[in-house]
Amino acid sequence: MSSRIFVAGATGVLGRRAVPALVDAGHLVTANVRSDDARRLVESYGAAATTVDLFDPEATRRLGDDHDTIVNIATAIPTGASAARRSGWAVNDRLRTEAADNLAAAVARPGGRYVGESITFPYVDRGDDWIDERVATSYFWGNESSRHAEAAAASVTAAGGVGTALRFAMFFADDSAHVATFRTVAKGGVLSLPGAADGYFSWVHVDDAAAAVVAAVEGPAGLFNVAEPEPARRADHAAALAAALGRRSLRLIPSPVARAAGAGLTSLARSQRISSDAFASATGWEPRRRVVDAWGG
Repeated sequence: MSSRIFVAGATGVLGRRAVPALVDAGHLVTANVRSDDARRLVESYGAAATTVDLFDPEATRRLGDDHDTIVNIATAIPTGASAARRSGWAVNDRLRTEAADNLAAAVARPGGRYVGESITFPYVDRGDDWIDERVATSYFWGNESSRHAEAAAASVTAAGGVGTALRFAMFFADDSAHVATFRTVAKGGVLSLPGAADGYFSWVHVDDAAAAVVAAVEGPAGLFNVAEPEPARRADHAAALAAALGRRSLRLIPSPVARAAGAGLTSLARSQRISSDAFASATGWEPRRRVVDAWGG
């Protein structure tokens, strides 16, 4: 069934795939943009373009008049040195708190639907065991706002609508700044994934993530993991990336070094074998690409 969908974060790494996928699925999509280039891009996908201040409660409230569904995939993830500073996460935190509250409120009613972005990183270390949505979480200042983002989705369900929060694993895309950083660091001989070689690290290919967004706007309320079909161990990623770069091997960042570097790297050093079975069962979505096979392009 066709929905009138407003997309926040329409020109990010995920949005550039999700917007055309939503259009192709037959939905009427309005994309939030902040530049003429972004406007031309989303219009080339067949979406309408508008500019809304996501931090303005009155402006976002009016979105509910013209849309029955809001997809909030707006992020501002810092890279490089800024990612190690709390100040570097300030805009992203506002998007997952203030903006998420504003956008959810616009469709918090019977018949309203909201899909919001969250992350899998707060799950505790589970070794070789699979991680589903019932597994405990442990937060720090860099990802605490994701808990608020999930509550925003739940508020729509509580108001009689359908609120869905998608806990995405690490995005993989060739045009992602984070993937470019992994490749750059690897050229120097290091895999910039902290943690034990036999620990699991879960990704989701951004094409699969976009397909999950499409499935979510037609699926049930709830909190769901979205990850690749079979996560690989860090040692396997190191071998695959080394082969892609023509190197014999890559060094790993051991867990003690990650712990000494602070809470952010400690969180990334956990072994997380993320299961997406609940979302697949609820919607029919299926992840298709393993990231360990994608390092070579």
